[in-house]
Amino acid sequence: MVNLTIDDKQVTAPKTATIYEAAKLNGINIPILCHDSKLKPFGACRMCLVEVEQMKGRQIPACTTPVTEGMIIRTSTPDIVKARKMVLELLLLNHPIDCPVCDKGGDCDLQNLTYEYQVSANRFTDEKFQHEIDYNNPLIERDMNRCVLCGKCARICDEVVSFGALTFIDRGIETKIGCEFEGALNCEFCGSCVSVCPVGSLLARPFKFKARFWALTKQKSVCGYCGTGCNLTLGVQDNKVLTTIYDAEQGFHKGLLCARGRFGYQFINNDKRLTKPMVRKDGALREASWDEALQFVAGRLKGGNVAALSTARLTNEEFVLFKDLMKLAGSASYDHSAGYAHSALTKGLSRSFGVAASTATILDIQKSDLLLVIKTDAYETHPVVGFEINQAVKNKGVKLSILSDKRGKLGKLPGAKTLVHAPGTEIALLNAITKVILDEKLTAGTAASVAGFAELERALSDFTPEAVAGQTGIDAASIVQFARDYASAEKALIIFPTGLAYPGHNADLASAAANLAILTGKLGTEGSGVLCMAEKNNSQGAVDMGFYPANGGKDAGQILEDCASGSVKTLFVAGENPLVSYPDRSKVSAALDKVDCLIVSDLFLSETAAMADVVLPACSFAEKEGTFTSVDRRVQYFKPAIKKVGLSKSDFEIFSVLINLLGGQAPASPAAAFADIAASAPGYAGMSYAKLGEEGAFAPVDVKPALVAPAVVRPTVEQGKLALLVGSVLYHCGTLSQYGEGPMYVCPEGYVEISRADAAAHKVSEGDLLTVTSSTGSTQLKARISPRLPAGVVFAPYHFEAAQVNTIWSGAAVTWVTVGK
Repeated sequence: MVNLTIDDKQVTAPKTATIYEAAKLNGINIPILCHDSKLKPFGACRMCLVEVEQMKGRQIPACTTPVTEGMIIRTSTPDIVKARKMVLELLLLNHPIDCPVCDKGGDCDLQNLTYEYQVSANRFTDEKFQHEIDYNNPLIERDMNRCVLCGKCARICDEVVSFGALTFIDRGIETKIGCEFEGALNCEFCGSCVSVCPVGSLLARPFKFKARFWALTKQKSVCGYCGTGCNLTLGVQDNKVLTTIYDAEQGFHKGLLCARGRFGYQFINNDKRLTKPMVRKDGALREASWDEALQFVAGRLKGGNVAALSTARLTNEEFVLFKDLMKLAGSASYDHSAGYAHSALTKGLSRSFGVAASTATILDIQKSDLLLVIKTDAYETHPVVGFEINQAVKNKGVKLSILSDKRGKLGKLPGAKTLVHAPGTEIALLNAITKVILDEKLTAGTAASVAGFAELERALSDFTPEAVAGQTGIDAASIVQFARDYASAEKALIIFPTGLAYPGHNADLASAAANLAILTGKLGTEGSGVLCMAEKNNSQGAVDMGFYPANGGKDAGQILEDCASGSVKTLFVAGENPLVSYPDRSKVSAALDKVDCLIVSDLFLSETAAMADVVLPACSFAEKEGTFTSVDRRVQYFKPAIKKVGLSKSDFEIFSVLINLLGGQAPASPAAAFADIAASAPGYAGMSYAKLGEEGAFAPVDVKPALVAPAVVRPTVEQGKLALLVGSVLYHCGTLSQYGEGPMYVCPEGYVEISRADAAAHKVSEGDLLTVTSSTGSTQLKARISPRLPAGVVFAPYHFEAAQVNTIWSGAAVTWVTVGK
């Protein structure tokens, strides 16, 4: 720490702080336009000029000048105020004074500073800019006439998002922010540039002319899409969520959001929301009272032969009640997001670490020395985690090693090493890397004493790099170097995703990854461990609450088989849409069609809900309270931002009534249910809503490592066919995002990505309608020719009902398909 004086106040600050940061730390405000805590100092706007006694005669930028011992600083002398007024006059010289119609009005830094410094006239005159306004995309409007050249939009797009869509172009008075060849904005539309723009140059078009900023009620919440656990501030007016508001200090991610988090909130107030219960009568779903619908459901649950499937978007409290309800109905068969979607946690990490959870946190990413990323482009599955990786690599020199069956955006980061392996061979590849570590004695000193060491050595005897090279398509030397890189890093973190459309990301993949961390001693220390990124916003919570098969219960696949065979008479589906998101559509459809009673609680009349006998309108996360647990076990509380839409109820309320109708007693409130969770769930002890606060709390894990020999199933290659990979696409998460206008503006339909080589071989052009056929069915998808896919591999996102990818996706780790026009 250094000692310094700011405005006659004795303060201290870290040696690495700038004057601006030191002042902020000590509650002293210095005006600025070009600064954001996530970006490198830039010194562009000159609003933060200060005087330093040791540098007499100079006015220096506070945001780029480091503090030194004994520095005496004055932030608001008459000369400084005069200089700032002149800066504002110059900025206003060209800036249009269209505040009455600018959506940034009331939230504009330039407007606020002009008011604060009382710049009511301008000594200078010039013509206003006449830049053409970019209305070319439906999410982001660019009006460079309002730009103050702070560069924050271009810098965050490069430094954090790693896309680089915006940059400074031209020089002098002609300087402006633009895109390549001065074209329209063509990027990922995450909106990070919009969030940091201090004026109205970049605007969120979905919010335009919806409300004035000052009329919005700001409600803090937790994002309802992926498992990253990003915090949100929702802008609410008239019981509608109209926008998301940037808060640079909110959450571990400092206000960063991805495209679906920032622009996908419209599902909350979507006109298609279910508002009343429905019961099927005379073959059609007809509106009913809550009492009639719930009495009907209770009667069916009392009849026995019941099973349940749930989305991983329920709250922890709702999962506990749903489980209690199934127990009252006499069933142990309940599961979430299909069994294989969580087996990496519930089976893999459980047997390797003794706990069904990651050992590392998202915060470890920037504290590591090396990131080993397996089968993911985090920018697509968990975009804000991708931002963390980008900042770790670019700002802190963290090394990046990637094992994947296709290339992604992560592979473009500086120094990234990517090994593209044949689909379905990732466990063999990890085993070969593990064997190198064993053979070259790169293990930690205590590794030999870990349970299972000898068995693992024997099991991996055949996984030499040379033997594995043939099946993975990766040369032995690269495998050896990967092993040495990982083992030699002082701190290393392994990252891999799991989810509905990632069937190869199973228990054995988790154990294969865990073996590396255990053998090299990269566990239990900052910047090391394993981070399993589950897909949905409360996938980890579903596991922590035990909402998966145990004690003889059936998993999702077995439940559907029992439905088809008639063993399950009543199926309760909460928030899930298996007809679209589960593999093998015809099998799922037949199973749902066979049950005597299908009960669905959901926000929308999904394809699955349309088949139901009873449909219960459920609330979104914005209308209820509870807790979600992120992929790194950060437990976060959120409360209602708006009143419930129509007559909808939270799943907590629905399950509570049903429990009471079945003779049980439900907790009086979500807070009471969470008190029960805190008393019983490992790691949740001592938590309460009050203690969680706005930042949440980590549920600790007690790791008891054991080495496990992963089973390897070598995929049978079907000659003449292509390997179909299924997964998430950047703009979507499950099927819910189909009801978000923002994601659908950017990515409105399914498609199939095909390599350039295969496109040429099959005479496929961009946009061609291809018939894709597998052993389970056939569907038509538009072609996207992509350089990131190796020959012999195609990829399709699974989110879209219209595309019906699950017609051809079998659920196997690799589905073989043919394509034709």
